[in-house]
Amino acid sequence: MPQPDNTWFRDAKFGLFMHFGLYSLPAGEWKGTKMGRNAYAEWIRYQWGYPQPGGIPKAEYDTLIPQFNPKRFNADLIIKEAASAGMKYLVVTTKHHDGFAMWHSRVSKYSVDSTPSHRDIIAELTAACRKYGLKVGFYYSHWLDWEYPGGGLPPWPELKNDPELQQPTDEAYEKYWTEKCLPQVQELIENFSPDLFWFDSWGKKAHTQITPARLSRLIKLIRDKSPKTLINGRIGTNEGVDFLSTDDNAFPEKLIETPWETSGTMNHSWGYNKFDHAWRSTREMLRNLVNNASRNGNFQLNIGPRGDGSLEPAVLRRLRDLGAWTSVNADALFGSRPVPVPEPKWGRFTQKGNTIYAHVYDWPADLKLQVPKLPLEITSARVLETDEELTIESIGDGFTLTLPKVMPDDRITVVTLSAR
Repeated sequence: MPQPDNTWFRDAKFGLFMHFGLYSLPAGEWKGTKMGRNAYAEWIRYQWGYPQPGGIPKAEYDTLIPQFNPKRFNADLIIKEAASAGMKYLVVTTKHHDGFAMWHSRVSKYSVDSTPSHRDIIAELTAACRKYGLKVGFYYSHWLDWEYPGGGLPPWPELKNDPELQQPTDEAYEKYWTEKCLPQVQELIENFSPDLFWFDSWGKKAHTQITPARLSRLIKLIRDKSPKTLINGRIGTNEGVDFLSTDDNAFPEKLIETPWETSGTMNHSWGYNKFDHAWRSTREMLRNLVNNASRNGNFQLNIGPRGDGSLEPAVLRRLRDLGAWTSVNADALFGSRPVPVPEPKWGRFTQKGNTIYAHVYDWPADLKLQVPKLPLEITSARVLETDEELTIESIGDGFTLTLPKVMPDDRITVVTLSAR
């Protein structure tokens, strides 16, 4: 099957991931007990060994449905903030493992249609993305579904004291695949025309259910119904997909030729967990972004709105800090490609056409930046933010730049290296 053009994805570099659903309401706590184990709020129903063996009964979990009324959710505001941060696409959880659809689904009434708000969250976010020029991507849990009788369950036991969940038979799983998974994916395509699907699977146990034959049907459906839509590698195969997805918060340390991305969190949990205060610094997130870009990858940074739909101040501050850097250094990031040279200890390189950008992480004490031999003949150098011209001194195969006394941005300062 022909694959779509993924140039926009390679150019984007920076995307927004969003986990929002019923699990945003308990926010890491059930009946006064904090989640243990991995503390991923979106896993609260079936977190291993909590709150009792076998997890939260579905009827009990479903008491969240009449409580879900996110009056402070503002898709326009969120996507405007993402655009200002420099993000070029959104991936939002249309259906996570709990099986709950965040749009008006004709296939299953286990959806926002059953909530007091009746709001189509996916329609609102799609409209906002189109308004602000972001591509639209959908996370869809194709493997696990804890609502539908034949859907996959967590691959227990992980702990010795956990009972092994009784997985559906192949016949029951095929019924889920045919009656819910494939029709909902088609519905998302027909309703919203997404630019990207982000599927989620891991480990060998997934492949006892999402077999090559089932994956082939899913991929063919997307290719037939929406030839433009990209598919990620965590669908369960790297064959015939459009980009690779690393493990969560996994940042490869070398260039990967195939387009790829890392999905990462601002703190620990993906869905909103009110006890999670392990916030990453803007410096760390910026360096993850530039490291990935210099190695041919993207960084998809997650946020988890609260149950009422609002964003935490820590989220907004970090989005705005990131945007302050990306707006100044946009030329060095968006649309860039790797530079085929060893990475210097002091930073990273990106390239666009006849310009190479040196992303300087560590300002040398003697103000002498040793630059290795580059694939272009560099004739001038300037600090991107301040436009200050720098002196170039040739040394063997490389050259030395004399830097200003003060580092303009102590997180990453970009130097523009221009060729003839």
